[in-house]
Amino acid sequence: MLVAPLILAASLGQACPEPPSRSGPPPCAAANVPGCLPGYHRVVDAYGHVSYLCDRVVPPAPPPPAPPPAFAYAPAAPPPLAYYPVRSRPRGLLALVFMPGASTLDRGDTSHGAAALGLELRAPYGGARLRFGYEYTDPVRILDASFKYDFVEGSPVQPFLSLGAGGAWFQSDQAWHTTGSVSLGLDFWLTRDLFATAEVKQRAFFDQNLDPSSLHQTSFFAGLGFYF
Repeated sequence: MLVAPLILAASLGQACPEPPSRSGPPPCAAANVPGCLPGYHRVVDAYGHVSYLCDRVVPPAPPPPAPPPAFAYAPAAPPPLAYYPVRSRPRGLLALVFMPGASTLDRGDTSHGAAALGLELRAPYGGARLRFGYEYTDPVRILDASFKYDFVEGSPVQPFLSLGAGGAWFQSDQAWHTTGSVSLGLDFWLTRDLFATAEVKQRAFFDQNLDPSSLHQTSFFAGLGFYF
């Protein structure tokens, strides 16, 4: 009969049965059941009464369920950056060109110092140029306009061809004559807007009836030009 409570307690998952009274010893203590007393603990109340309480094995509470993972939102792609092409400062379109040099008349029979001053226009892109020039030598003064084209655009060294037409004032007869010229030369670009230039020019003259004259002029010029 004494072991019946123990069997019942084991079936209920208890470590030991309850004592018959709060102040009495555990039933298993009276039966000298080994390892019984460790299953109880002695409690003394405020009046000195002793009681034995069973240490029930209370299974630990299961851990709380883990919170569901937060829904992972894919980060929104940043808006594409607006494309603004980087443009450098526009190149200069108007240049002042100064070129000292020398010229000959009559196929080299006479030679004179010469100076040329030009106003040159160009487009924002490309090698086309338009030049308005003035040339001074002792026997003749020349005003003309020429179309000039620089090849190999973008290279520091650019060969060019120039064709021009204008008027020549001769000191000998104090009269104007029509003139035409062709030039070959090189432009050496020191910066985007500053260049050194050298050219050889062949010029023909015409009389009042636009008949070609036997007089020709060959000139060589070298100088600097600056666009602004």
